[in-house]
Amino acid sequence: MANVDVSSKFHEAPSHPNEGPPFLEDADGKFERYWNRASFRFSHKLSGHPLFELDSLVELSRRMPKCADFAYWSNGTEGPGNHWGTRGKSLSLPDTIAGIAENNSLVLIKHAWQDEVYGPVLQSCLSEAVELCGEQLRDDVILGNATILIASPNRVTPYHIDWDCNFLMQIAGDKKLHVFNGADRTLLTVGELEGFCSGNINSAIYQPAREKDAAVYDLGAGDGVHVPVHAPHWAQNGNNISVALSVNYELRSEHRKSDLYQLQHWGRRAGLKPRGPERAGLAWKAAAVALRTARGLRKLIRPSNDGVPTRWQPS
Repeated sequence: MANVDVSSKFHEAPSHPNEGPPFLEDADGKFERYWNRASFRFSHKLSGHPLFELDSLVELSRRMPKCADFAYWSNGTEGPGNHWGTRGKSLSLPDTIAGIAENNSLVLIKHAWQDEVYGPVLQSCLSEAVELCGEQLRDDVILGNATILIASPNRVTPYHIDWDCNFLMQIAGDKKLHVFNGADRTLLTVGELEGFCSGNINSAIYQPAREKDAAVYDLGAGDGVHVPVHAPHWAQNGNNISVALSVNYELRSEHRKSDLYQLQHWGRRAGLKPRGPERAGLAWKAAAVALRTARGLRKLIRPSNDGVPTRWQPS
């Protein structure tokens, strides 16, 4: 990550919000009632926005810093049970986006909220979701990010779980999004969560027999779905190019749970029998606090210089 080519248009984006009407809609108050508790459908007004047309996205990809944390893409067929990172990159990022109609690919562009052109729109979406969810989310947010997802017709995004809570907005094309209950330990086990929190991003195992338990959302342009932290999900695109935006937030409350899962993973490997974060005793919780403190001190003593940006925080 040492090679970081920062263009003149990719830097700390202007802090002024979008001057037009809000992009997110929440007429019945679902955001505040259900965020990070359950998935739900909502509406947005980003469909048809020129920034999310392919030509604009190709230009964005060309001026992005040449750093692995800013983009993920893969070329080749995927299934819901495939692992992230198992497909190679036979095309460059700009070529992948330009030919997305035919090259069976998936692209994730991260940190575009820092871009001079995209920043006002993406930062507005980040702020709007926090405002709609209320003070409880504002007080819990550590970091926010906005990720643009571009995918080929009929492309599958494999089954996975995420570190953050996510508001996914379908801007162009259509897809079926399958979202499962992340609190169901017969579906997402303690062992899978411990593995994920210890660095295995592919720890969640897809169970085809549990498809009947998924909430399946048919999404078209203008539709959105909220996905809570650790809620397993996968997606199947329709017969057209899909462009979507995910605004997502890392939460203090979830980091505390993740630290406990990581510690208990280590403890289990050492022969201990932890009972899980929900029933963790004072000793485990004290160890988790010590782990967070040590991690924070390490960042102060040895700050990162790898070019990875500081992510968005609510004002």
